[in-house]
Amino acid sequence: MDIVCRKYSCSYNNNMKCERKHLKISKNSDCADIEIDKSKPVLDVSKDMFEHEPEIAPYSHCKCVDIKCDSKNCLFNQNGECFSNGIFVGSKKLSAPCNSFQEK
Repeated sequence: MDIVCRKYSCSYNNNMKCERKHLKISKNSDCADIEIDKSKPVLDVSKDMFEHEPEIAPYSHCKCVDIKCDSKNCLFNQNGECFSNGIFVGSKKLSAPCNSFQEK
C-alpha cells in the first residue's frame, strides 16, 4: 500500500510519502497520527506549480503498512482495517483528511 501525504509539516512526511508503518484514521476520516514538526518549512507550491512538477518520493508498495480505520461508513473499512490499494492524505490548516474515503 502506498500512502501519499500532502501534510508537508508532518514529521513523517518525506516528499509527499508517509514513512509511518502504523497509521490510524479517525471517525471523522482524518489522519490521527499527524505529528507537526515546526522546524519544517511550509511549502507554497502555488507560485510555480505549472512551471515544473513537484518533487515526490518514488512509489514504494509495502504490504507491511498497518492502517487502522475508525470511520465506520467508509467503503474500504473492513473490521477496523483499511483495505484500499493506497491512501491520499490531504492537508487542511488544522487537520489531515483521508481523501481516499469513499462512503458506503
